[in-house]
Amino acid sequence: MNVVMSGSEFLEKVDADGVKGIDRALALLWVAGKDDPTIGMTAAEICFEVERAGHPKQNVSRLDAQLRGNRGTSRGPNGSWRLHPRARRELDSKYSLAVKSRAPQHSDSVLPSELFAQTRNYIERVVEQINQSYDLQLWDCTAVMCRRLLETLVIETYEKAGRADEIKSVDGNFLMLNGLIQRLENDPNFHLGRNASKGLRDFKQLGDLSAHNRRFNARQNDIDRVRDGLRIAAEELLHLACMV
Repeated sequence: MNVVMSGSEFLEKVDADGVKGIDRALALLWVAGKDDPTIGMTAAEICFEVERAGHPKQNVSRLDAQLRGNRGTSRGPNGSWRLHPRARRELDSKYSLAVKSRAPQHSDSVLPSELFAQTRNYIERVVEQINQSYDLQLWDCTAVMCRRLLETLVIETYEKAGRADEIKSVDGNFLMLNGLIQRLENDPNFHLGRNASKGLRDFKQLGDLSAHNRRFNARQNDIDRVRDGLRIAAEELLHLACMV
């Protein structure tokens, strides 16, 4: 499995003495849109990555003007910049070799793995896949695996209480996440906090879209928007299941 490097990490690999500021900016636009050319960066985001790579304070306004005057760039949404297809093709041969495979690193990018340590091996593995999917920018995979985690934790809660049959349908299979959430929220024996309940429903909606809507593709901000609620919901469910 490969791990996507950050813009500053990429810049450190391709930077050299004498490289102009606009060339660094174009390199960052190339790597930002490598897998999806519609993804761009604002001048402020580019300057942030350049500074994070060790360069001195950058002038955002000046860079924005340089990008406006460059034939290889075009405006994207929200003030961002993207590469023209021809400019991208010209940079492919220059930068492709700099993007190398790396072994997956430990990550808590979505959920803290320590929270799930010594629970169940299969739960720990799902959390690991959630974090690695996020790091790989596989947003739909992240959403679907989060949905799976929540389903698992609700089932664990009822199994711990010896009440697993209450969350099964007439065919003996466990209910889907929506049914599990409804049963849990209306259960007088379990008291789910408001934020945890909201986190469950928010990620249920996103997970359903990623899993079942063929015209929907999750983006990073979709995950980031509901990440805190997911963490709250997961921790409460762990407590209800007596795993922490």
